[in-house]
Amino acid sequence: MGTARELKSWLKKHLSDGGDAAWEQAPVMRWELDYPSSVRESRFTDAGRIVQGWVLLQPDQLHLVDELRIVAAWEASFELCHPLEIERPDVIERVLEEPADAHPQRCCGFRFTVPARIGHFGLWLVCGEHRWLLQEVEISENAPEPGQLAPTLKVLEGKAGWLFLDNDTNGSVDQYCGRLRLTRQGLAGWQAYLNGFRALAEGVGARSAVLVAPSKESVMGPRYHPREEGTGGPISQLLALPEVAEFVYPVAELQALNDAAFIQTDTHWAPRGAMTAIGSLASALGFETSAVQSLFAADKYQARKLVGDLGNKFTPERSCEIDALRSFNYNRYRHFDNGLPNFGRLVVLAYPKAMVASTCLIFGSSSSYSTFNYLSRLFQRVVFVHSAGSLDPALIDAVSPAFLVVQTNARFVVQVPSAEQSLTALIDEKRARLTPEEHELVAKRRVDVDENDETIAQLGLAAWVGR
Repeated sequence: MGTARELKSWLKKHLSDGGDAAWEQAPVMRWELDYPSSVRESRFTDAGRIVQGWVLLQPDQLHLVDELRIVAAWEASFELCHPLEIERPDVIERVLEEPADAHPQRCCGFRFTVPARIGHFGLWLVCGEHRWLLQEVEISENAPEPGQLAPTLKVLEGKAGWLFLDNDTNGSVDQYCGRLRLTRQGLAGWQAYLNGFRALAEGVGARSAVLVAPSKESVMGPRYHPREEGTGGPISQLLALPEVAEFVYPVAELQALNDAAFIQTDTHWAPRGAMTAIGSLASALGFETSAVQSLFAADKYQARKLVGDLGNKFTPERSCEIDALRSFNYNRYRHFDNGLPNFGRLVVLAYPKAMVASTCLIFGSSSSYSTFNYLSRLFQRVVFVHSAGSLDPALIDAVSPAFLVVQTNARFVVQVPSAEQSLTALIDEKRARLTPEEHELVAKRRVDVDENDETIAQLGLAAWVGR
């Protein structure tokens, strides 16, 4: 967020009830922040800094208790929301001097964590559309150094051995539980981005769509996640915007696949889940559904053992079996690949037997890679940029694709992508930060072409391929 002064300015802009005068209508009788505090040593868990306190309401406002939320915000695009759900009999007895056993305000406490690195944040009391600023929390002491806290296991173990992401920077668990929400500024940012995306597509005459990979929690969570699913999270807020007409969010289609939709020990969809998602995308782009289904109907799969990005966080590692596609492999048709890890990767697929002799330009994320086996059979040329949906207008103009696609993951939507990303800058930045191990990885998977390559010239990619 920046300096404390910047935070203060941002907080004031977002006070919907207008400053200190709003406290005249506030339902609060008394409240206190236990942690963090200038008079108590901060407390931490492996998930971050503990924020703990309590709120007592005016006697005539007790009917609001189920509607109240404590909101913490340190970013402009999202905020963390928690109900008053912690029992605090000590507060009832000490402050109100009343018996706590059956007191209507016994559950007056809140307790959650914010990232340990956060130095200041806003803390509000929220009721519907009304909000009151409780405190601008400024933390003077330094957070513990890496290694001082217990190692954070970024995995939740669900039922039947299903693993789910935890303690990630996007707050996947809080999103699933409905406790992390986009702010008005975050929603406005998405609206501006989507309008920009539509304008860029129209500028080159491309059919366009935004493919959002549902989170594993949204699809498999009701059966296997250890936490209860909440409502009103970021993806729900986003889907309610009028600008999302081009969204492809195949949560129902993936749920229909049951356990074949996602990988038990990984965050990503399984091959059949990827195929289903691409079928939904193709329909949105104007392809005949039956023709796409026929294209993939003869595919052959075989069982394969996979550890996955969640299973590898255990010692010993945990693995599962997946149905891996064996009758087609897009790697044979990688015409160019700069090999960079994640952001800044540029891949060109060229498959002459594809359904349409057109180019599809995709600004995607990690979930895109497992779709290449299906995308490359739809479009004769696929140009992929790993950018989590951020767009490079210069690249779009140069390629002038017939189809323009954004692919992002539902858990990423708390971070609004940019409609003015420079792929050149992204590549240069990534190359400057490569470790020796990453340099070796890039060298192994890179696919180079001649500087006068005809396909690259036709696609207008020479400036980026040469980097």
